Amino acid sequence: MATSEEPNAVAVEALRQQLIALAQASDLSVPELRVDEARKQERAPTVSKGAVVVPRSLLSAGRARQLWYLAACLGRLSSPVPRQRQRIGWLLFALAGLAYVALLLFARQISIVWLTIALLYPLAFWTARWERRAMEDAGRAILLAAGHDPAAIAREAFGDDPQPTPWQHLLSTEPTPRERIEGASRR
Repeated sequence: MATSEEPNAVAVEALRQQLIALAQASDLSVPELRVDEARKQERAPTVSKGAVVVPRSLLSAGRARQLWYLAACLGRLSSPVPRQRQRIGWLLFALAGLAYVALLLFARQISIVWLTIALLYPLAFWTARWERRAMEDAGRAILLAAGHDPAAIAREAFGDDPQPTPWQHLLSTEPTPRERIEGASRR
C-alpha cells in the first residue's frame, strides 16, 4: 500500500478536528497532527517530538478507531506512565543485552547463547506492548472527558478484528482486540 501521493486534505482536517475536540475536552494543549509517510508496513499511531503521527490508513478508518488511537496518543502526552514504562523497557532490554554479552564471554555451550537471543525478541515486543497499554489506559480518561464511553469505543473499533495467534501476539507491539476491550470495560 506504499504510495507517494499526498494524503486526502479533507480527511486529514477531519482527523485534526477530532484531535482538537479530544484535547480541549481534557484541557490539554493541542499537538500538531502529522500523517506518516507511506510505508509497506504501517506503524501504529504514536507521538514523536510532541506531534501525533498517524498512518495513512487511520484517515479512512472508522470514527471509533480514530478516536481510540488519538486518545491514546494524547494519553501519552498527558500521563507520565507510558514514558516511565518506555524507560523501564529500555532498561530491561539493556540488562538482558548485558546478560547476553556475559553469556557470550563465559558460556561453554553455544545453545545457551542462541536460546538467549530467542528470548530477547519476545522481551522487546512485550515491553512495547506494555508501553502501548499505558498509552491506552491514559487515553481512556481522555475519552471519558470528551463524553465517550471507552468500552463502547473499544468494542466498535476492535470488536470485529480477529484475535492473533499466540505466535503473532508474542511478536506484536499492539495489545490484542480482546485485551483492549477488556481493559476498557473494567474501568
